[in-house]
Amino acid sequence: MSSPTFLRKVAITAASGYLLTACATAKTATATQSGAPTPGSCDIARAAPWMTRWFAAWQLTSERILRIPEIAHPNIVFFDGKCAYTTADLGVTTPGVAGPSLGTGMLLWRAAPHGDTLTMPTSKKIPVQLLSFTDYDPKASRPFFVMASPDYWASKGFGQEPGLTGVFLHEFTHTRQIRGLVSIMGPIDAVWQFPDELSDDAVQNQFKSDPNYVAAYLAERDLLYRAAKADSMAEVRALALQALGMIRARHARWFVGDNDIFSILDDTFLSLEGSAQWAAHAWLAHPEGGGLKKDAAVAAMIGRRRIWSQDEGLGLFLVIDRLMPDWPSLVFAEPSIGGITLLEHATKELPRGRPN
Repeated sequence: MSSPTFLRKVAITAASGYLLTACATAKTATATQSGAPTPGSCDIARAAPWMTRWFAAWQLTSERILRIPEIAHPNIVFFDGKCAYTTADLGVTTPGVAGPSLGTGMLLWRAAPHGDTLTMPTSKKIPVQLLSFTDYDPKASRPFFVMASPDYWASKGFGQEPGLTGVFLHEFTHTRQIRGLVSIMGPIDAVWQFPDELSDDAVQNQFKSDPNYVAAYLAERDLLYRAAKADSMAEVRALALQALGMIRARHARWFVGDNDIFSILDDTFLSLEGSAQWAAHAWLAHPEGGGLKKDAAVAAMIGRRRIWSQDEGLGLFLVIDRLMPDWPSLVFAEPSIGGITLLEHATKELPRGRPN
């Protein structure tokens, strides 16, 4: 099966502007301040400090926040202005060298000048640009992850911490979701006939010009955020049930006929983006992570609120986490559960606290 189109959105400036505005106010860091590479040959040791920092953030997020088991790591492609650092062999005959690793698994790295072109594990070539994304290699049945280094972000006027690590965590969370989504999205991708590409913006692109739809979306989104901040668990559940009713009414009104496929897409992409948003926000708010106040972490992930699946998705998972804190075992599974379906489960269960 070919790699589904919905996994191919690669430009971070287009896909994830939320943290660029909230945490990475432009041009506050310089390439020198952020540890730009010095002239010389490409060497994994030069990149090890920031790789190790990002991997430590993922270990905290996966082990102590999401509490999901360790699995085989994805292939990784990092890059700066001169060099690419990859765990994929890409047909290279030179052996890899030990470097920063994830969990208990050792990673072998190859470092080489990229000449302004990056080679993906699928052998596809893309120009060097501001990137952070996860994709899927169907031949290897394995996800892969691509992201620019901190000094490359700084050279483009972005990259202030802790926001950049939040960007890494949001996108790296997708490496744990893709296996559970390919079986759902692959058949849809194969017959996709709508004018806009199949992506996490599919619902937004299809209905953003309908003012009645936009009003319905905004009302349910705002209600989810109200539910997430409610004082009592009884109020959380009552508002969540009201929001769920609004979501069902929206689906019943607009996702009919040829548009019925958007019901599955809404459920799926709210789960994909919402759980990744939640994971990054939770690290930002963790005292051993970003160290932000809870409201500041939420505000950082909301950003300019331009991307519906990320905005409503975060509100959805803030509510779900209060009602059903063991939700990661359902989302990071094969197949993965949809966000709206998860809310239905959460509102039926007795509210309980997050385990210690």
